[in-house]
Amino acid sequence: MRPKGQGRRLRRLAALGAAAGAVWLAVHPGTVADMGAALVQRLNVGRLLSQAVSAELGADTPEDASLEEAVLEALPRAAQEEETAETAGEEEQAPLPEAEETDIEEPEPEAEREETSVPASGLLDAPLEEDEPEETGSEADAITPADASLLELTNSTDSIELELADYLERELTLTVSREGPQILIMHTHATEAYTIADGDEYVASDTARTTDENYNMIRVGEEMKAVFEEMGLSVIHDTTLYDYPSYTGSYARSLAGIAGYLEEYPTISVVLDVHRDALIAADGTVYKVTDTVDGETVAQVMLVVGTDDGGLNHPNWEENLTLATYIQARLLGIDAGFPRAINLRSQRFNQHMTAGSLLVEVGTSGNTLREALAGARLFARAAGEVYLECMESG
Repeated sequence: MRPKGQGRRLRRLAALGAAAGAVWLAVHPGTVADMGAALVQRLNVGRLLSQAVSAELGADTPEDASLEEAVLEALPRAAQEEETAETAGEEEQAPLPEAEETDIEEPEPEAEREETSVPASGLLDAPLEEDEPEETGSEADAITPADASLLELTNSTDSIELELADYLERELTLTVSREGPQILIMHTHATEAYTIADGDEYVASDTARTTDENYNMIRVGEEMKAVFEEMGLSVIHDTTLYDYPSYTGSYARSLAGIAGYLEEYPTISVVLDVHRDALIAADGTVYKVTDTVDGETVAQVMLVVGTDDGGLNHPNWEENLTLATYIQARLLGIDAGFPRAINLRSQRFNQHMTAGSLLVEVGTSGNTLREALAGARLFARAAGEVYLECMESG
């Protein structure tokens, strides 16, 4: 239990203020000519500040690449936020990289949350984390151990230290049954959606969120399901809106859903919780993450791996990380700029349920649905190859 009191609140406000100031300076250069360099600086500053911010805010606050959104969301409530997440027990799940679920009670919507769409202006067309690769390809060929230096990890835990390349040399413990169903696709935050584009208009339930299954994460899950089934894998797609009408408690509800499916279908060994990320600067600028594969603009994909670092029972998280590393190698085989760095988190995100559990972030709220669907297809093809290699003999 972290100490409470006025001193800690002052430190938290100071950390948030420093982070917000750094993000503001990074995205507001003195001249337009400096904008490109400032964006790179913003990313580097975000990584350096993430540990400091998470140390002050605790494990219940986002500490991944969405640092700007975490600062933006947390600042208005920092002085009144109650530290209830640490005493909520095992059933109260930790948040995904969006700050709404850091409070036990649903917060009042902010003015910007009432917008029906994310404005197209200000979107970053180039990938945020990777330069344009010199070579591209569509084949999901695994990289060799000699290429393990291409693997990247964002370690957002407090106490875990590891070398990601070591996990590429481990043996996969995942066993995929020859009987079906084998894969469960679900969405703890199903209403997450993308920037409205021509031909992809939807009625928003909140900013970059909709209950319309044709435009939220359920549509992305359907795209993955189609690819998996083309490869001969059997898939169950859970289309429950665990985050609607209430966002708070969505991880507890999705945990119950996962448990029910695993009881009904004991052949399921792979559980994919499919989301999209959100990258929002202090001035409200919304960023997208893209790569170009065979001339097509696709949303980048990020694998999030939970651990027991936050205190919840998750003894086999390294099995999940090993699987993520193998899939990441396949994604890098498609193109070095396609996957974002694997994100290792203190929260477990219900991944203790199977050795094949992963959280998959397809793009951000700044991407279009078309870009997200393209990224989802590439991910499913690469991951499906790994699952087929794990299929039991006989």
